[in-house]
Amino acid sequence: MLVVLIVRDGAAWLRECLQALAAQTYRPLAVLAVDDASTDGSGELLEQALGSKRVLGLTEPQGIAGSVRAALELSAAREADYLLVLHDDTALDPDAIARLVEAANLEGVERVGVVGPKVVDWDNPRILREVGRSTDRFGHPYTPLQDGELDQGQFDRVLEVLFVSSIAMLVSQECLKRIGPPDERFASHHEDLDFCWRARLAGFRVLMTPLARARHMAATSRGRRRTEREGRSERYFGDRAALASMLKNYGLRSLLLLLPLYGVLGVGRLLWLLLSRRFEDAVELLEAWGWNALHLRGTLARRISAQKTRAVSDRSIRRFMESAGVRLPRWFDTASRILAEQRELEEEDAGEPVRRRLRHQGASFVRAHPVIVATFFGVVIAAVGFRGLFSPDLLVGGALPTFPAHPDGFFRELLSGVRTTGFGGTSPASPALGVLGGLSTLLFSSGALSQKAVLVGGGALGATFSYRALARQTGSPFAAVAGAGAYALSAVVLWAYSEGRVGLLVAVAVVPVLMDRLEVAFSADPPSNRTRFVVGLGLIIAVGVAFEPGLVPVSALLLVVQLVGGRRRGRGLGLAASGVAVGAALLFPILPGLAAGGGRALWSSIGPADMTRLARFVLGPAPGGALSAWFLPIAAVLALGVVRGSHRARANRHAMVGVAAVFLAWASAAGWLPMALSNAPAYTVLGACAAASVVGHGVASVLGVRSEAFGFRQMGAGALAVVLAGGIALQAMIAMVGGWAIGGPEKTPPAWAVVRSASGGDYRVLWLGADDGARLPAPAGDPQGILQNGESSLRYAVTGPSGATVLDLARASTGPADAELRTAVGEIVTGATRHGGALLAPLGVRYVVAAGGDLSPDVRARLDEQIDLDVQQASGLTIYSNARVLPVAGEIPVGGAAGLPPPASLVDEMQLPLLAPQELAHVTGGWEGMGPGGVVFVSSQYDPGWRLDGGGSSVQPRRAFGWAMSFDAPAGEVRVRYRNQWVRSLEITVLAALWAAALWVTRKPSAR
Repeated sequence: MLVVLIVRDGAAWLRECLQALAAQTYRPLAVLAVDDASTDGSGELLEQALGSKRVLGLTEPQGIAGSVRAALELSAAREADYLLVLHDDTALDPDAIARLVEAANLEGVERVGVVGPKVVDWDNPRILREVGRSTDRFGHPYTPLQDGELDQGQFDRVLEVLFVSSIAMLVSQECLKRIGPPDERFASHHEDLDFCWRARLAGFRVLMTPLARARHMAATSRGRRRTEREGRSERYFGDRAALASMLKNYGLRSLLLLLPLYGVLGVGRLLWLLLSRRFEDAVELLEAWGWNALHLRGTLARRISAQKTRAVSDRSIRRFMESAGVRLPRWFDTASRILAEQRELEEEDAGEPVRRRLRHQGASFVRAHPVIVATFFGVVIAAVGFRGLFSPDLLVGGALPTFPAHPDGFFRELLSGVRTTGFGGTSPASPALGVLGGLSTLLFSSGALSQKAVLVGGGALGATFSYRALARQTGSPFAAVAGAGAYALSAVVLWAYSEGRVGLLVAVAVVPVLMDRLEVAFSADPPSNRTRFVVGLGLIIAVGVAFEPGLVPVSALLLVVQLVGGRRRGRGLGLAASGVAVGAALLFPILPGLAAGGGRALWSSIGPADMTRLARFVLGPAPGGALSAWFLPIAAVLALGVVRGSHRARANRHAMVGVAAVFLAWASAAGWLPMALSNAPAYTVLGACAAASVVGHGVASVLGVRSEAFGFRQMGAGALAVVLAGGIALQAMIAMVGGWAIGGPEKTPPAWAVVRSASGGDYRVLWLGADDGARLPAPAGDPQGILQNGESSLRYAVTGPSGATVLDLARASTGPADAELRTAVGEIVTGATRHGGALLAPLGVRYVVAAGGDLSPDVRARLDEQIDLDVQQASGLTIYSNARVLPVAGEIPVGGAAGLPPPASLVDEMQLPLLAPQELAHVTGGWEGMGPGGVVFVSSQYDPGWRLDGGGSSVQPRRAFGWAMSFDAPAGEVRVRYRNQWVRSLEITVLAALWAAALWVTRKPSAR
């Protein structure tokens, strides 16, 4: 027997370790100490105790694995029947080695290769530290012990385990010769897992015997030993070793099955770490993967050696592994606590009728674990209600914008110096595209998955953040669950999902956090870290506005209410103003676009001017928008009547917010507010969140009302319980039935597919409809403007061939092209022209489309009068094709248009000859093609930064039709490109630095 004692700067406790070795009853016993380049005098202490011949000094730190390898080069180590690897911070009981050898030679147990002791705490031996370990299928270590678990004999039997710790590991010489020494690349981190896995692969058993006991100090993890980990966490080393062990030790079939699943779970974990702002943990996960990529060649070489020793199948090893990649102890602990509670209830209800026992136990479980119950039902509701999401295709219908199929679609638009949608121009894209592009990248570069993640995640995050805010404010998980459930199942949230409103669903998630942060800013207790608070508030505002600019007036309303009812107005105003400044900095490129056109980007025409519908937070047809939607406002009124104590002030403020939001939504829909303040959907989300918050505070107030004398508060509490429970249950059932406006291809009118298939090239579509507060037919999305003309007032929008696009989030259609469109539509619907096709031709409008029956008879008659607009037979849509349309970019032969000078009036456009330009191909960054020479016309808003390159020259643009661009083009190949891209590149560089700084300031600490 040879003890290989690994010592690294352990002078403070080494004497006790050596004394324990000297007291061992097992004989004969030899000790070889490996001094792993200690600098604290440990080497001298070892030489005094053992003699210089039994101390192997290393000049450079090698770790446990490297130290064992160095010891095995000596003949004494190669000749010993058993080697006991021992750490210097471990003290063995006097009979520990004898018991380990005894376990290695148990009668009836063949081929024992590795044995470990029961490990207890150095200072408190009653606390268990190690009784053998396992892993999940992906190599992540698992221990059956709870933190601080006491040794009560529960593990006092010899156990066959997957691996034991190297702090005290007995290894047979036969096993060492068969599988070789530990992998030196793991240094002192999880080398024991890989070593024992290889031992099992070679057919050896790994045992833990409780008869051998070792006290372990865990000097490194407790900070008692100087370490050179370079700030690495144990998670990094665990992830690194887990993947390497999988690659080395699994058979090929198992590896082919598990690696894809490992990738899916790994990406999900990485996404969760990023979303929860645990950036350091996310970086360490990526670095662990990177380490394996860099060392893949060495891992594969070691895999060949490991597989040559294989004597058993993976199946025989898997029975010592856990079945899943979750951390089971926490779940077991929760489950055991719940089972104990249920046993107590069963004993309490002994002798009672079955129905009464079930009712009592069910009610007790709900009261004790509301979050578990709510999560379970939430998952069931989502799985059933959102079953239409389970397809690989992009969803369409409602107001759902189209998503790029790949992440590069998001990033190209974000980085582009010019707008590639609408009528072009140079308005920058929203930073929201960076978020969506990153999400799409993490979700396997799938636009369909990112689309569905946003749709489902908006409501789920809204419920989660609402719960967290209410739990903090009320201190009652049950009340928080009630409020969050009411919010998630409110009519406006179900409508937002049904319509596929990406921006509004993000607002659903942001509004509860924004409300809570402003409550903290104006509360009596200041934030503990004001810098972090201010940057966090600015980040919330920036994310919300980047997706839904309507949160600007919503934030202003919340600020006004806090100034009226908040407790610390001066400090709160300062924090809020600083947060707004941070948010503005994070959105600086799009701020001019948000203010352009009188704040058109903040405006929405959606919503009925009907107070009875808005009072129950209904904005349009959708599941959950009928009479059952009244449950939330009624519950809020009842809750406000019973709220008391510390909840009253906050409930009153939130009630004020809710009432003001409903009235502002109504004023927006009625057209009474300025454009920058008109956004009924955003106000309605705020109103629903405020009402749910009032409900939460009301429930928290009445949880103990039964102990009082019966009266009006008891009646109110009972009514609140009935309305809330009934309303949530009914809304949940309606949600599970479904009937959403989004879904598969059938959610768009059949006639639209016919138009798409019959058209080629690049073109635009003008969508028209009556001004009734509704969206346009799919896939048009929401109106971009309203043309007031009495009973013939119109809502309109212009889209590309695919309809509304998510690339236009937070970006309105403004500028001279929009003014030209508005003028042309006005000329048509007022009967001032019969050449509507010619007016729309320079705008690239190939089709004019409206939903069947959505146009007044007068407007329909005016469209029918247009000489150059040809009506087409279509089912569900009214479609006109434009006989005079010009391509978005094309070359007109010399003499065809005399250079397309700026017209003096619309009459000039109507008198243009029937042109037949040769269309240029739309490519990334512009257009290109071949032509005979003439004039290149580009139906994109004029900007002097464009250039036409051809024939060895570069041509600057001229204004065409007062808003577009034209170039004198030579014969041959021409290319139209934007030359001022550097401006946008500089903006993105600064923007990326600002977002990175904000995310870093608000990051969550790494879980070390």
